[in-house]
Amino acid sequence: MKKKILFLLLIISVPIMANTVPLNKLIGQFNEKTDKEFVALDTTVLPVNKSGMYLQKEPTEQLIKAYQAFKQQHPNIPFIIVSATRNYAYQNSIWQRKWNTLFPKFNNAQRTAQDILQYSSMPGSSRHHWGTDIDITSVSSDYFHHNQQGKILYQWLEENMPKYGFCRPFNEGRSGGYLPEEWHWSYQPIAKAYLMAYKTALQQDTQSVLSQLNFDGHDKITLKALLEEYVLNVNTECIN
Repeated sequence: MKKKILFLLLIISVPIMANTVPLNKLIGQFNEKTDKEFVALDTTVLPVNKSGMYLQKEPTEQLIKAYQAFKQQHPNIPFIIVSATRNYAYQNSIWQRKWNTLFPKFNNAQRTAQDILQYSSMPGSSRHHWGTDIDITSVSSDYFHHNQQGKILYQWLEENMPKYGFCRPFNEGRSGGYLPEEWHWSYQPIAKAYLMAYKTALQQDTQSVLSQLNFDGHDKITLKALLEEYVLNVNTECIN
């Protein structure tokens, strides 16, 4: 009986959370460094390639367990967090840098956006805003497929990260959206609710979302359509 009650509570909790995630958290317009739900990764045992990276508490705890399990099996292979929470301002700096380089080349806003969107998100649309997602060791597909250590790491991640609640949102075989990212892992129990909340906001209160996104080119591209394609088009294992 207790197991049934726990199961029902788990089912109910996802839609409740989805309806209560505030818009500013969905689009990254907050300061993770002062948010009590976030942990500085450089204060944990996790190796990081730079200071100042944060993640929500629960994903951090599970990521530490995954890291320690990996290191028990492969002590000499790098498992390094190279990106975690990126707020709107941080993502905007990435977007602006790429926009300033590519727009003069293409002289077309839509084409420029689509080129950037192969691997980089529009500000306000990144899963990294949520404090649930990390990039591990390298952001190069070549590393995971042609480097011996990278291949071992990737195989381990694929086989073991789901045990700790993580899924790979940008896998092969999706109908659109970002190119596959072997390095990008998302803490499904929380990220799923954020995704549901984002989808609901985009469908039911579109203008409230769009009005907050004022990055370079936002008014010259098919913004809502691109948000739907790149935010919602993820690995089904990250949704179910």
